[in-house]
Amino acid sequence: MAAPAPPPKELIELKEISVGPLKDIYIERGGVRLHGLDHGGAEGPVILLLHGAVAHARWWDAVAPGLAGLGRPVAIDLRGHGESDWSDDYGYEAFTGDLEAWIRWAESEGGGPPGLVAHSFGGGTALKLHELSPPDLRFLVLVDVPIELSERILVPMRKMAARSSRPWASRELFVEKFHVVPAGENAALELLAHIARHSVRPLDDGTWTLKADKSFHKNRKVTDFRPGWMRVASPAMLVVGGKSDRLTAEDLDWLRTRRQDVRIETIPGAYHHVQLDEPEAFLTLTLDFLSSILS
Repeated sequence: MAAPAPPPKELIELKEISVGPLKDIYIERGGVRLHGLDHGGAEGPVILLLHGAVAHARWWDAVAPGLAGLGRPVAIDLRGHGESDWSDDYGYEAFTGDLEAWIRWAESEGGGPPGLVAHSFGGGTALKLHELSPPDLRFLVLVDVPIELSERILVPMRKMAARSSRPWASRELFVEKFHVVPAGENAALELLAHIARHSVRPLDDGTWTLKADKSFHKNRKVTDFRPGWMRVASPAMLVVGGKSDRLTAEDLDWLRTRRQDVRIETIPGAYHHVQLDEPEAFLTLTLDFLSSILS
């Protein structure tokens, strides 16, 4: 009898990153309970990890442990997502206020300004906070964050928000049908399955429903993030998915011209969800950037 084949490399990596001293953290702001997932780590700043729309803190599981050598990664669930409460208010002022609360918490935990790594809508929230009330950060890493939340980007998001979240007969069925939005990904199947398992919760009747409140984008308006970029004072890096359509050549030219101090890196094999598609390449770039700042 032939020896059983070894598990796929992706599965080995997933098991390794899934084992660790994870700790749930909760803070409250304005009656909304907000959840974070503490990955532990070395001496150094708290590193806040902010996910994108209709995602959750576990989207960072493939990279958070790799950051633990330079600080303490804490992945946040935005309001209306993951283990955080749903809310009647999904305006940018609500999201930026939540982020300010997490930054204050991180300062009290780490004894100094935290770092921030933010993807997509999470990055837009970070830039909006810089526009309204610039935070004190050790560094800022933005992942495939558009210069403008345009109608081109918003139309499919509004359509998704308008569709009701039907219950799923089983968690396994949801995992089988799971796909990312916007479409396009190179992520390992086991990593996608891992993300999907943490995207739903059970109902009393035995069915499963999405944790995220998809309606949070229903009334979202076109938003220009350029004013926020102009008020970023910390060392900053933008990581772009080479196969993503979120940033145009003109967008990157604007950023290079107006903010020559910002490091811009492209990962050729990644679509919009860079940390899922190319976690190793993303981690390598981020560690190189942080090492130059935190050393």
